[in-house]
Amino acid sequence: GINAEYMGYKKGRMVKHNHVIPNVHLRKHWNHLVKTFFNQPAKKKQRQLAREQKAAKLFPRAVNFLRPIIRCPTVRYNMKTRYGRGFTLEEIKQAGLNANYARSIGIAVDHRRLDTSLETRDLNVKRLKAYLAKLILFPSKTSRRLAKKTEEKKGEPMTDGKKKERKTIIPEATTEKLNSAAVKEQSKSKKVMALGKAKLRAKPQSITAEMKATKSFVKLRTEKVKERYVGVRKKRAELAQQEAAAKEAKPTEAQCTSTFTLNIYQYIRSLQKK
Repeated sequence: GINAEYMGYKKGRMVKHNHVIPNVHLRKHWNHLVKTFFNQPAKKKQRQLAREQKAAKLFPRAVNFLRPIIRCPTVRYNMKTRYGRGFTLEEIKQAGLNANYARSIGIAVDHRRLDTSLETRDLNVKRLKAYLAKLILFPSKTSRRLAKKTEEKKGEPMTDGKKKERKTIIPEATTEKLNSAAVKEQSKSKKVMALGKAKLRAKPQSITAEMKATKSFVKLRTEKVKERYVGVRKKRAELAQQEAAAKEAKPTEAQCTSTFTLNIYQYIRSLQKK
């Protein structure tokens, strides 16, 4: 270090001039500024047990709801697909369901979302129908109560043919389905009917004559012009149609001649009466 006596200072003497008073701060009390996560492994185990308990409670239902596939907003991200909050009311209707019933069989519904894309709507309707095809619907409490009453009265086991018919949107599972191995399987995945991974790159291919002949810019500009002038061209076509109809409705030369002759005759007769 620097020798204080060499610099002109003596031990125990205060500093000269307007400098900082020497006061070493060794106790910083940093305990409240530091946060540790030594409980991380225990928390991981706790979350896992919570998931298992939830799955056991919901068995044989799926742990999560079925979600729609939608496009990300804005031009920058609209080429990407992701899971949405819920199916629109139109998509639910197209699949032959209603909102309340859909929620009761594990389908998420979002009454706020509006989708004007026919492609997305058809895709989600197809997704719903695929889900319904795989769904095993257990008999409701009403069906079980009716079956129990019938067994008590008749003293015979209840078969699928003897069940009282009820108006259900989706037919309930038969005894064969309920006894199948698929009933014991439960969907514990985070996403029901998960999306497949999208292909990010296309395989290299040789350029054909058709590709060379395609003029993308010209095609886009043509479509843009068509969209811009659609109203003007429609009005022009209607006017042309009206003019053509008016020409057809005009009287012929022979009709005009006969009308003129009749008018002269009527005029002469009126003079004779006078």
